[in-house]
Amino acid sequence: MKFSFMSFSCPEATLEQMIGYAKKYGYDGIEPRAQSQHRHGIELDTGKQQRKEIRKIFSDSGIECACLATSIRYCYSDISKRKENTELTKAFIDLACDIGTKRLRVFGGMPDVDMPVEEAIKIVGDCLAEISSYAEKNQISICLETHDFFSRADRVAKAVKIAGNPFIKANWDIMHPFTQKMTIQEAFDHLKGLIEHCHIHDGIYDENRNVKLALMGEGEIPYKTALKLLKEANYQGYLSGEYISAWPVDVVLPHDIRILKGYL
Repeated sequence: MKFSFMSFSCPEATLEQMIGYAKKYGYDGIEPRAQSQHRHGIELDTGKQQRKEIRKIFSDSGIECACLATSIRYCYSDISKRKENTELTKAFIDLACDIGTKRLRVFGGMPDVDMPVEEAIKIVGDCLAEISSYAEKNQISICLETHDFFSRADRVAKAVKIAGNPFIKANWDIMHPFTQKMTIQEAFDHLKGLIEHCHIHDGIYDENRNVKLALMGEGEIPYKTALKLLKEANYQGYLSGEYISAWPVDVVLPHDIRILKGYL
């Protein structure tokens, strides 16, 4: 298993500064979040020459681009809107290729109108199927996150299986299925064999199941169990820390990796 962190932990940091944090605290990679005005400079409008320079920065540093996280969503009733987002995904696949990452994070999203769960799953699965050949051609894994309407692991697993391509996988955000009252074991059982990337963040819940971020090991999510299951499954991907406006990097980054390595 490898360790990375998302640029939400340091949105004002340049790419070089993020890589510096990774080296300082012992991380293997970083995960830039596109479409959120972070300062790392990895966006669709990044020019060809700059993309080459970014790829070289990663290569020279020894720090990987673990995944490129996007805001792309597919669960729209409007077919033209779905087409717009599948084409956008292809453009991000090109960007991922140019900078040298092998993973692209996407969302299913919230349905824009009331619809049955199975219809929403099929819409997202069909969109993933639409982009699967382009993803395979470019050797980029599209990682559908357990998030929003698709926070439950079974919904993500069904959508991924509809696509039926080895380059359509799951991004297991370990918190979100747990928030939906799925046990870690239950979520993992649905996603087993499909997990290409993981997002991590601990949390504390109130009586209404609202969650507040907590430092790793200080919340209620049983990450020891999650890591045990991943290790037993020989998961070789990343555990990528996602903390949005929570703590300074010199607090959360060294703490997280120390606790997670302790679990392993």
